[in-house]
Amino acid sequence: MLKSSTSVLLACMLGFAPAAQADSEEIEIEHGKINTADASPVDPGRFELESTLAYTRATRAWSASGNAHGRGLFREQNINLSFTAGLADNFDVAISGGYSWLKDNDNEFDSGLAGPFRGESFTDLEVSGRYRFYHNQERHLELAYIAGVTIPTGSDSDRDEIGTSQEFWSFNQTLVATKDWGQWTLNGDIGFALPLGNKRHNARGTFNADLALGYQALPWLQPEVELNYSHDYLVDEDNAQTLAVTIGLVMPINDSLRVNVGIQRGVWGENADQATTVLAAVKFAF
Repeated sequence: MLKSSTSVLLACMLGFAPAAQADSEEIEIEHGKINTADASPVDPGRFELESTLAYTRATRAWSASGNAHGRGLFREQNINLSFTAGLADNFDVAISGGYSWLKDNDNEFDSGLAGPFRGESFTDLEVSGRYRFYHNQERHLELAYIAGVTIPTGSDSDRDEIGTSQEFWSFNQTLVATKDWGQWTLNGDIGFALPLGNKRHNARGTFNADLALGYQALPWLQPEVELNYSHDYLVDEDNAQTLAVTIGLVMPINDSLRVNVGIQRGVWGENADQATTVLAAVKFAF
C-alpha cells in the first residue's frame, strides 16, 4: 500500500499536476531536505561541506507482527561529514563518513546474552554521483539518478564492542524527483541498496522511499515534513521495516550557509526499534 501511494505521488511530480504560478514576490526555493534526497546538483566548480550531529534513542521495539514492546535503552550519537563537488552541468559527486558512539542496555542487563553493549568507531564511507537527467524550468520539475557505493570502513561487531559498520559493500541506486508549486516544494525518492560479497550474510537488500513537503515561508525559512520508509530484505529470518515521520526547519541563511534542525520518530515497524532521532546540520557552500 505504501509503495503504491508513493508511486502515485511521484507520478504527480512527473508533470501530471499543473505547475502553479509563483507569488508576485519571488522567493528562491531551497530544495534540500533533512532525510529526503533532492534532484538539484551542485553547480560546476562549486563545492559544499556539510556537518551533521545526530542523537538516536529507543526504549521500545516492534515484533515481527508489528506489536510494540519494551526494550533496554539504546543510544547512538553520530557526527557525519560530507563533501560535494559540482563537476559538470547537471552532475556532482559526494563523499561522506562519520564517527559513532553506541550503547545498548539490552545487552548489558540481559544476563543470558554474552554480546557487547558498547561500541565506538568510524562509520562506513559512502561515495556517490548525482546526475540530473531532466530539468523543466517552466514546470519547475527536476529528475535525477543517484548511484554510489557504501565501503565498510567502520568497525565490525565482536565479543567486545558493537560495530559501527554494515560489514559489507553495497551498491546503492536512487531515483529522485523535485517539484515546486509557487512557494511549496515537494521531494520524493525511491532507492535500493544491493549488498555485495560473502560478508553480507543474511542481508539481501534495503528498499527506501521518502516524501518531503516544504513551504518557503521566508527567504531563509522553510518548515517541512517527511515520510521515511525502509524495508530490509533478509533470508532465513523475518524482514525488518519501519515507517517514520520527520519534521523540521530548513534554513538557507544566505547563498553560503544553510542550517537544518529536525526530529524523526518511528511510527510503525516490524522487527525494528521504535527510535527517535534529533539532528542538526550545517552546510557551507563555496
